[in-house]
Amino acid sequence: MTTQPRTYKAIMGKRVGLGAYGQVASQQPSQVIDITPKCVDASITVGAEASDVRAITIQLKDVHGNAIDYAETVDIVMLLNSGGTDFVATGGSTGIAIGASGKLLTIIAKKVFKAISTTSGVIALTWTDTGTEAAFLGLYLPNGTRVISSTLQNA
Repeated sequence: MTTQPRTYKAIMGKRVGLGAYGQVASQQPSQVIDITPKCVDASITVGAEASDVRAITIQLKDVHGNAIDYAETVDIVMLLNSGGTDFVATGGSTGIAIGASGKLLTIIAKKVFKAISTTSGVIALTWTDTGTEAAFLGLYLPNGTRVISSTLQNA
């Protein structure tokens, strides 16, 4: 989404201003280049267990807490604890898989992934484990923010 800056101030030959959402932007002669990170937060919702499967919904958000309106790439790491100090032991019997929304690329089986959201900032996943391993989904956003889910553990 391209927004026109509201105010401009010359800074060493460049014109910069504030966009519609308060982001810093630089205006070239015919286009606006947004230079502020948009995806800075996320919510992770873990559904109830149903036949060894849990639905996981990730909503990527901007600085105002609104859903982003473009596809974003994020890193996902399966963790052993909510502090994010270690990797999960096995990653579940099947682990996480893509659900109805977004794309998922496995980097290390059941432990490390790259994901691409939909253009509304949603990534829908499933967690499958026939055992009772406790795991946490660690989401790493482009600005360096880390968001960790509640426990993924089946009975």
